[in-house]
Amino acid sequence: MRKQLLGPLLHSFFVDHLITLKGLRPASVRSYRDTVRLLLHYVATDKGSKISRLALEDLTFDRVLGFLRYLEEERHNHARTRNQRLAAVHTFFEYIAGQAPEMLHVCTG
Repeated sequence: MRKQLLGPLLHSFFVDHLITLKGLRPASVRSYRDTVRLLLHYVATDKGSKISRLALEDLTFDRVLGFLRYLEEERHNHARTRNQRLAAVHTFFEYIAGQAPEMLHVCTG
């Protein structure tokens, strides 16, 4: 099975889904961007990889849980901020599940 690249999915998520389809304001899109940026940095560090080498399969359930712990314990985010970031991650995974059904196992982890 070929690894699903993150770049095209991320671009489509932001441009096609958040901006075009949902019509989110720039501030909301920036909030999603910041969440995804933090998540990708966390996953790359956890995996010991460059962000440019990450694949969708690297965004595991355990890594998302670790990311949420990282937000609270190391970044000292309040539960409200953490939950807002979790909602953004959920939205991203729901989008991926619709665009790449073969990756549903990763998205529902």
